[in-house]
Amino acid sequence: MPPSVNKRALKLVEKLVSEADELKVKIQQLSNGATLIDSGVKAKGSIRAGLLVTRISAGDLLEISLATMNYDNIALPTLQISSDYPVIACIGSQYGDWEIKMGEFYAIGSGPARALALNRKTPTSVAAKKKVYEKQGYTISSPREVYERIKYNDSSEEAVILLESKQLPNTEVLTYIAEECEIKPANLYAIVTPTTSLVGAIQIVGRVVEVGIHKLGLLGFDFTRILYGTGFAPLPPVHPNLARAIGRVNDAIRYAGATYYGVDLENDSKLEEFVARVPASASRDYDKLFEEIFAKSPDFHGVDLGVFSPASITINNVKTGSVFHSGKFNLTMLNKLLST
Repeated sequence: MPPSVNKRALKLVEKLVSEADELKVKIQQLSNGATLIDSGVKAKGSIRAGLLVTRISAGDLLEISLATMNYDNIALPTLQISSDYPVIACIGSQYGDWEIKMGEFYAIGSGPARALALNRKTPTSVAAKKKVYEKQGYTISSPREVYERIKYNDSSEEAVILLESKQLPNTEVLTYIAEECEIKPANLYAIVTPTTSLVGAIQIVGRVVEVGIHKLGLLGFDFTRILYGTGFAPLPPVHPNLARAIGRVNDAIRYAGATYYGVDLENDSKLEEFVARVPASASRDYDKLFEEIFAKSPDFHGVDLGVFSPASITINNVKTGSVFHSGKFNLTMLNKLLST
């Protein structure tokens, strides 16, 4: 039986709550019983909280560590990610495709709760461009179709969601999320992780392995053939401006994020072609910083999906022993994003 991402994540949420003061997060129980965890709106957050929240976002199905690496003329903290359940961890849990809009509140929802809310809609901007994407050779799937493709379903009476937002949600928002997950509001745990915060930056850069897997899936690759995955990417300096903060974390992956996967295929037919199309250098607007691309988009999900790519990818087909690699680091662009 596959692991329950929500049940596994809940154990780490309990740790986050019990060590809230030490981890510099704030806990609040709303009138409907839902638990709200602020990791960066009013709370300071911390490195440890960021690492813990990243594991929570993936249903505790990945390992994460922090080191320092030198990138040309600057040393940056760098996140190392690995998973033996990369598709469930990344696509089944970590991926941010839940668009939540209620009144003035807006958030991108990610994390384990997605696996329970299969009737939610595809983000508006993605749905509007579906035919355009399909002409580009992309495979666009609804939330339910995503889980059918990865052959995963979760069953849990509790749900854990991450909300990328600069605002704290009210009772109405969390009640809506609970209803979509078909659970009681009192069994919902929501962690707010603004991208302008330390925790928010860590949990997004911590998606470097997910970004590569998502790009493979976008190109039509069979998710179920991915056995394991590793990767690393630099953690850029936090910025208080939302657009710049979003740009920095995404560009850290685009220009300096490395991924490695083991796959199980009978032969190497078309594998080299898939690998060649994954890296950021093979996507549109490679020479533009994400902040510039984002400024011309109606919203985050309006950014061309092909832009979300790691700098490099290496795949080992364990059945044949073949190794395919594509992509490169672009330290010129990395330095450019750090200077803005």
